[in-house]
Amino acid sequence: MELKLSAREYLSRGDSYEEKMQYLVDAGYDAIELTGRPDILEVTDQIAEASRNTGCAVSTICSGGRGALMAAERDQRDLAVEDLKVFLTAAGQLGATGVIYAPLIAVKMNPDQYTRLPDLSPLRDQEALEMDLLTELSVGLAEHAEAHNVCLLWEPLNRYEQWWFNRLADGAALCDRVKRQGCKIMADFFHMSIEEDTIPGALREYATSYVRHIHLADSTRATPGYGHTDFAGAFAVLDELGWDGYMALECSTRGDASEDIRRAAEFLRSQA
Repeated sequence: MELKLSAREYLSRGDSYEEKMQYLVDAGYDAIELTGRPDILEVTDQIAEASRNTGCAVSTICSGGRGALMAAERDQRDLAVEDLKVFLTAAGQLGATGVIYAPLIAVKMNPDQYTRLPDLSPLRDQEALEMDLLTELSVGLAEHAEAHNVCLLWEPLNRYEQWWFNRLADGAALCDRVKRQGCKIMADFFHMSIEEDTIPGALREYATSYVRHIHLADSTRATPGYGHTDFAGAFAVLDELGWDGYMALECSTRGDASEDIRRAAEFLRSQA
């Protein structure tokens, strides 16, 4: 299997996009996963030029926008939708797969700033209400994504970071409700190592129809090779399925960061 390796922007080095992209190319990566910024449409030309000059593609944009999509506060939901649409537009201009968003993490991590949706039992409990709201919001966002030939990539997180939407099955259930090609999911090996029975088994069930992007980290959340994640088994399943999306490094590093991300690229390619 020929891996298409990307890495989160925070793992690169440099003051400009061109310097960051060249750093990753020199370390053995094919692409960069950008961190979203509300003014990204003002710099897409600069990013595109850097991509051409370095040969480093833009795999995805990992949202860093304002607000919280699943907050009880309407103004915060509106801010999140506004920024997600900007990121989706930018992703289309840059030839990326799409934009990553973990739907509940902002509310979970910032309880003093955002309020969780209320428990309306017996009409709707919190989880059911959140799924209903997420479905409704996903339709409009998926339509915007499709207009720009990209996907909104919902990210399941482990139970300690997000009280719901933890497994690939949760993301697949959302996609089945939305029924739009602009609504897909991404798979993160670290979160999967906590929530899924096995990473290869979950990928076999969901990768073909739902997964359009993957985050790579070992079970320790360090760079691959410092834990017990079965990368070879996972890659074998993806190869069997003919899956050919980008996989982006998202983790901490050990020792010298430059040496470690280079080592991680070599290790990952050795497992494919």
